[in-house]
Amino acid sequence: MDCLPDDLLVQILSFLTTKQAASTSILSKRWRTLFAFSPNLDLDDPIFLHHEKDSWKKRCAIQKKFRDFAYRTLGLQGGNHIKKLSLKYKRIFGVGGVVVVKHWIYYALKHGVSELHLCIDTYTHFISRVFTSTTLVRLSLGSSFCIPNVPSDTSLPALKVLFLDSIWFKDDQFSNVFLAACHALEGLAIHHRYNTYYSEPLYVIRSKTITRLSVTINCRYYVDRFLTMSFDTPNVVDFYYSDYLRRESPQCHLDSLVKATLDLHFLRDDADVTNLISGIRNVKTLHLTSSAVEVLSICCKGRLPVFNKLVDLVFSSKKEGWKVLLPLLLERSPNLKTMVLSGLDSFTCRRHRFTRIPPNNQIKMLSIMKCQGYPSEMKHIRYFLLKMECLEVVKVYVAVEMDDLKKMQLTKDLLKLTAASSKLKIQVK
Repeated sequence: MDCLPDDLLVQILSFLTTKQAASTSILSKRWRTLFAFSPNLDLDDPIFLHHEKDSWKKRCAIQKKFRDFAYRTLGLQGGNHIKKLSLKYKRIFGVGGVVVVKHWIYYALKHGVSELHLCIDTYTHFISRVFTSTTLVRLSLGSSFCIPNVPSDTSLPALKVLFLDSIWFKDDQFSNVFLAACHALEGLAIHHRYNTYYSEPLYVIRSKTITRLSVTINCRYYVDRFLTMSFDTPNVVDFYYSDYLRRESPQCHLDSLVKATLDLHFLRDDADVTNLISGIRNVKTLHLTSSAVEVLSICCKGRLPVFNKLVDLVFSSKKEGWKVLLPLLLERSPNLKTMVLSGLDSFTCRRHRFTRIPPNNQIKMLSIMKCQGYPSEMKHIRYFLLKMECLEVVKVYVAVEMDDLKKMQLTKDLLKLTAASSKLKIQVK
């Protein structure tokens, strides 16, 4: 490979992490500095990744070695453009640690970094420089930290994708100051795993530019059941929401929604989902996890809006959903064409209690996931085939533990079933 030009070698090394690329320096003298010319830098502090059980002295030695490596890598850059910097760093050196991190981040910003992924334990000393970058296109911040004050001159004109992992903002600064300064933002993902003593999670998300929104809140202990989540994002087309429901339903302004995935959990039995369900009623593709199905089965109590635009439904349930929510959804979804069902093996047949399928349904494709081949599953599939007159394709995906002999027998049994549709084709995968 020594006959290859430097530019091509650097491009090859750019597909590796910085640590992996640096290890190639043993191949030849010529390669000793090539790794540092990669536009993608991954500086992951070993202390952050492991060594938590090591002594303080040993951890200090490990981190000093890492800092020396990071300084050497940046020093070899020679002023070249940096496309991406990924930095994971956990301070054990006090103020000195803040200084070196600040230096590395400033260096990347100065050299036009467009992707910045930070997972560190403080942002106070350099957040103003990050929040005024004119080159950042993708930004991710993590490590359970509160940003008490968003700088008033915050401006991220090129930022398109933002990921916040357990990052907290005081009061209403997230939407009113930070998001308001991101005029090109298209994708926003928020994940709360922890809480700090500073503030509550982000309860208001307001943006007219976001088209993809993902919100996951799983720090159950800190969820305030009296606070209301609010999504004022009229141009979102793809929405993922996982949360513990509160006393009041989330407020939703999701006029352009095309796809929605709900993963809801109970915090209290008096949870309300009315506004949330109403806010997604124009969705075309709806994915409900088994937890969301059980929550909606209890909370909706027959009160569902009409989903006139719903074409694709992914439905998973273990308990009440089959006999409560699914029939209701089918009734209120007159244009449903594709349905994916998971967990059918847990819905036993008692006195011929099947999921009620409304007449004149338009379902053309039915997929059964993780089929075990149980008699109860076969009874339900037989029932579906008789009640869905427009069916054209049925796909049955067998459970991974099913052997070939059982799969062959299942295929034979399925092909023997009577169907209302003359166009039906059954596939076993």
